[in-house]
Amino acid sequence: MKREAVSDTDAEVYQAAAREAWRAIGATGQLRLTVTSDSMRPLLQAGDVVVVQPVDPIILQPGEVMVVQRGGEWITHRLVAVDGRGWHMHGDNTRYADEPASAAEIVGRVIAIERGGQTIDLQQPRWRAIDRRINRVQRLQLRVLDAARKIGGARSNRIKHGSAGLINWPFQVAVRVLTRF
Repeated sequence: MKREAVSDTDAEVYQAAAREAWRAIGATGQLRLTVTSDSMRPLLQAGDVVVVQPVDPIILQPGEVMVVQRGGEWITHRLVAVDGRGWHMHGDNTRYADEPASAAEIVGRVIAIERGGQTIDLQQPRWRAIDRRINRVQRLQLRVLDAARKIGGARSNRIKHGSAGLINWPFQVAVRVLTRF
């Protein structure tokens, strides 16, 4: 039996409908997703389960961890800023900011992490304060990386991988210190 390919447009329409249905029936419900990458390490590690709460995107605050859906991917990163272009996110363990997300792409905010039989409630005041501190570190990190790209010259908007790693290193240490639990 021959399988028909699903177009990107069909997949996006299906995923948008699934998101809306989840929001409609899940006003008080939560979604549990398994983390598949280390882009948010050390806070989130591959294999962790995040508990996602549907939320009106307007109430999201910089520093919160959120989930967006783009194409076939569910991306769990930290909100860095909000402006007219959208919601700007960045992985705690990445060198570059994500493209701004639209309100339609936002699935919800991460309210808890389940790891090894332990649940970490990100809504506790301690974790809210840590989120705000990490947000400050990340905003500074992105500004430094942006300045390094500009200094790198007009030939390339990207700095060399090794240079980005050297610039990124102190920020990664700061995030690791802030997220020890």
